[in-house]
Amino acid sequence: MRAIVGWVWAACLLLAPSFARGQGITSTPKPSHPTSPKDPSAAQDPGAAREPKDPKAPKDPAPAKTPIKIELHGGAWLFYYHPFQPPEEKEFLRMHVAHLNFDGSIGDFGMFFNASVRDTRMREFYEGPAWIEEGYFYYKHPQATVKLGKSYSRFGLFWDNSFLGNIHFYDGIKLDPNYGASVEGALGKEKGFRLNYYGQYFLVDGRTNGSFLRRDTISIPDARRRHIVVLRAEPAYHWSKDTSVTLGVSGQYFQADIPAPVGKKDVYRAAADVWVNVGPVSAWAEVSRQLGQSVTEWPVPPVPATATTPAVPGRASARNDYLLVGGEVRVWKLVGRYNLSGVWYRDLGIREFMHQPGLGYNMNDYLQFLVEYGHWTQHDALGNGKFLDQSVATTIHGYF
Repeated sequence: MRAIVGWVWAACLLLAPSFARGQGITSTPKPSHPTSPKDPSAAQDPGAAREPKDPKAPKDPAPAKTPIKIELHGGAWLFYYHPFQPPEEKEFLRMHVAHLNFDGSIGDFGMFFNASVRDTRMREFYEGPAWIEEGYFYYKHPQATVKLGKSYSRFGLFWDNSFLGNIHFYDGIKLDPNYGASVEGALGKEKGFRLNYYGQYFLVDGRTNGSFLRRDTISIPDARRRHIVVLRAEPAYHWSKDTSVTLGVSGQYFQADIPAPVGKKDVYRAAADVWVNVGPVSAWAEVSRQLGQSVTEWPVPPVPATATTPAVPGRASARNDYLLVGGEVRVWKLVGRYNLSGVWYRDLGIREFMHQPGLGYNMNDYLQFLVEYGHWTQHDALGNGKFLDQSVATTIHGYF
């Protein structure tokens, strides 16, 4: 908490010179014109006060004021969920989340936050039903943007345009906001070669990603991810606005600070990805690997004791391989898409696969409908399988 307060104070100090320039305040005031007897310079030179003033003479320009820009946007997802497996799951209809985005800037400095709310907790380990998804101060330069606060990790492909998400999301890898500093930017032109880059250091995790219980460090009681370092490069070539190919390489390190008896663990991740756009068609693929233990009871959760059997502790894997591949086709206002994500927990020989076909309808830029079928299975080392989820999800997303 003290570190966060320190960051906010430092950001205010950075903003202070900008406020001063906006009000025309400088350390050396400009000399005033001798047009009044009250002017000290007129008292020193009486002839100057009697000199007639040319009414056609140009007036001194007013000090330029730095414009204040404020943008407010918001949206919400209405979510209908109809499960088939596992049998204990029940259907529901709810407002999944509503959010408000604020972006205010003075010159090159600004502040952004995304405030989200719903009528239940997003996950069991959230502090409550309202949270800050992202919130940071920033400085924008033509070649780089610096963010200080809570922002998303840019390890791997950012997202796959689905609503149900992918296994990476449920393991806490994608859409993962953390507290620290991020430097990101792009070199090149709109057409031709371009290089996007990201360098991030997060002091501690943000505790608000979409991971399920036990699948990421942050849902373990009294555990945190600390000293998170992310480096990413995206070389790309753009033939036009709708035709491009983007490659990506990413690396990540963090310390999983887990209570005894596990203790602190070093975790390393690496990823390579590609995204291709050709007119109305897009395709993407990503492979990534994790080395290091970040959880304690996944992919084998603990089994409580019964009247006839003792308790069985959970087990974790420290070597995990991830896969993500998919594509979509846009015709008129319709979007047909398919996404496949998978993970191989190598230490335990357990694999998971999520198949996700979907059909969307974009009524306009502010209202979209999406129906997705989720088929998520887990297979143990002997090949025995079970459903983690089999469902149809229908969403309406409104945005202004």
